[in-house]
Amino acid sequence: MHSNSDKIFNRSLEDYQPLILIVDNDNDNLLLASYIVESMGFDYVVTDDSEKCLSLAAELLPDIILLDIVMPKMNGLEIINLIKQDLSLAHISIIAVTGLTKAEDLDRLITAGFDDYLCKPYLIEELEGKIYSLLNYPLA
Repeated sequence: MHSNSDKIFNRSLEDYQPLILIVDNDNDNLLLASYIVESMGFDYVVTDDSEKCLSLAAELLPDIILLDIVMPKMNGLEIINLIKQDLSLAHISIIAVTGLTKAEDLDRLITAGFDDYLCKPYLIEELEGKIYSLLNYPLA
């Protein structure tokens, strides 16, 4: 899978390009999300490691994190808790990407601080709409 985690991103205001951090322990899910984000014209970084997610977030300060919930080592709820406690990261919008579909699970995600959620499997248009909405972009 193509990953651009070694790329240097232009984070200056001139020619600013939104950056999306995609975190999922399933390579097929990473590939799908990266294709969608790339087709939208945005920069992205992928990782299948929940702990690496935290270091990438701190280093790159992405605009949005697409975060799988059920992951080894640290789950998405633990990750968002750590991100929201860090004042330098708390502003980052985070979309939960999950197979959990019960109403109480989804309520728990919003209560935990997620800005939005997507239930797997999701439609391409759903992900695009949520990203555009969080970036305050008009729908393409």
